[in-house]
Amino acid sequence: MEWYIVKNYNGKWVNKMANKEIKSGTSEGMKESFKKATVEMLLLDIVAEESMYVYQIMSEMTKRSEGLYTVSTLYPAIYRLTKFNYMKEDGIKISEGNRARRFYSITPEGKAYYKQLRTEYGLLVKGIEKIVAFKG
Repeated sequence: MEWYIVKNYNGKWVNKMANKEIKSGTSEGMKESFKKATVEMLLLDIVAEESMYVYQIMSEMTKRSEGLYTVSTLYPAIYRLTKFNYMKEDGIKISEGNRARRFYSITPEGKAYYKQLRTEYGLLVKGIEKIVAFKG
């Protein structure tokens, strides 16, 4: 692997590896890591309510978070969740614009996995809050 330093579009110097910008050590990097860690939980939360297609799920995430949580793609997470039988495809419907929309829903295994994720998430957030609030 080859690392090099270049100026990005803002004129800041950034580390690059194989043409991929490295965000570690930035608040943007923390935000991206947090999204990766929580996207499966949020996906399962939303499709537990009703079967939805991908763009609809993304829009719902943006709406519920009031624009604070947005993702550019959900396909990698959906593929992982379907691979482990936590989500399933619920069919394809053709929209008015003649677009095929693949719908997804949660499985019974996914409901159990979601419950585990919510428990772990709650404990982790509680632990983080205790660390940040600790004043010795």
